[in-house]
Amino acid sequence: MPTIGQIKEVIAGYLHKPTADFVKGSGASEIDLLLLALNNARKTAERSYDFSICRKRGHFTYSGTAIDWRSPTWFSGTGTARKIKTWYERVSGGTGAGAFGGVDRVLRKLTQEQVASLFAREDYMEAPLWTTERYLSDAESPLARDPLLGQNYIVTEGNSFYYYPNTTETKVIVVDGFYWWPAWTTGTTTDWWTENAEEFLIWQSIVEANRLPMFFVGNSEGNLAPPEKEAKMALQKLIDSESDSDLNSNFIADL
Repeated sequence: MPTIGQIKEVIAGYLHKPTADFVKGSGASEIDLLLLALNNARKTAERSYDFSICRKRGHFTYSGTAIDWRSPTWFSGTGTARKIKTWYERVSGGTGAGAFGGVDRVLRKLTQEQVASLFAREDYMEAPLWTTERYLSDAESPLARDPLLGQNYIVTEGNSFYYYPNTTETKVIVVDGFYWWPAWTTGTTTDWWTENAEEFLIWQSIVEANRLPMFFVGNSEGNLAPPEKEAKMALQKLIDSESDSDLNSNFIADL
């Protein structure tokens, strides 16, 4: 498989420039534009599809205060969460049981906006028509009026989440999530992306890096357009090869 450095050489060759031309600044402000283009290309793929290589399991220790869901403690490795796919409450085993050794109960997730809409609808539908009882005081919100029926949910608001109904009891919340792949910083790196997404990385990085000179290289037939179509086709092939592995799995409809 090629290294990041070798892919950089290919990109620079397509653009008829030495790799040194893409290094700008000096000292602390120095930046390698080819590395930047490659990292941007990979992020384009990550935003387009949830690749299994970027999925792993982590946990939070919740004790009544909202937590940033982007920063779980992963059971292996590190990284910033991009998306949380599934939420669980670990009811037995604790974090010491590892990623799959505990007993985990699935938690449904709502947004804060959905919760607010449910409560507003409940108040409107259930309260009498006269205003003295339609608009409840702070003391008049028992679970009997709770549209979620007192069941346990995860509620997200922006980058934070909290446990509903809220509690100060310490709980372990386990998540299946997708994280941002660490940025490439050296030319010697090889990984899943260089092995499986080489074609896409080359084409998409050419599109990214081409914005420096603002025109694509010409040939005897005239100037060529940046390979945007080739990049899209390569990304679709990568997604298709990933999704093929799920074709024979059993489909379970949402409850």
